[in-house]
Amino acid sequence: MMDPLSILALAAETVQRSEAAANKSQLVPACTTRRGQLRDIPLLGPLERSAAEIFRTVNMDSLLDLPTLSRFNLTSLIDAGHLWVAVDRYDQLMGFIGGENIGGNFHIVELSVAQRFQGNGIGKMLMARMMDDVKREGFRATTLTAFRSIPWNGPFYRKLGFMEVDLGEMGHDYMKIWQNEGSLGLDMGQRCLMGRIL
Repeated sequence: MMDPLSILALAAETVQRSEAAANKSQLVPACTTRRGQLRDIPLLGPLERSAAEIFRTVNMDSLLDLPTLSRFNLTSLIDAGHLWVAVDRYDQLMGFIGGENIGGNFHIVELSVAQRFQGNGIGKMLMARMMDDVKREGFRATTLTAFRSIPWNGPFYRKLGFMEVDLGEMGHDYMKIWQNEGSLGLDMGQRCLMGRIL
């Protein structure tokens, strides 16, 4: 049984946490998702760079030197209807997700949330919108590559129902993705391929 001071301390901590959560939610504007448009393209590179700033917190600064998705790639994703953005009520970009058909699966190429909006459920919202849309298109599974143990990578995707899959069973196109990531200097010992049935 807890003594009265411990109970008061626990109650105060609970109140502080709920107030902090309320204050945080008030700082984040309401957002919605929509399909990406060509006019969004100039803003997506800077947004992707902003999102990558979080890697500084785990001493992976070198990832900030990697190229962002090219204008050609982004245009292709938009033309295919496979790029979604999160926007505030003024249609200002907060995050985006995009992917492509790889071996009959929907493979997520990029999920980025601008640094100042991270940790507020925007990534989950984008994932949910994307999965609903591609399931309606007839895709049966979605895949991605991630860092196995970095909290906003592997563990985040596992919470959304993704599991590690065997690269060797996924075919040549996935092997090419894997080799390309290695050629960019990523530590492939920390990387994994993940998938989820839709």
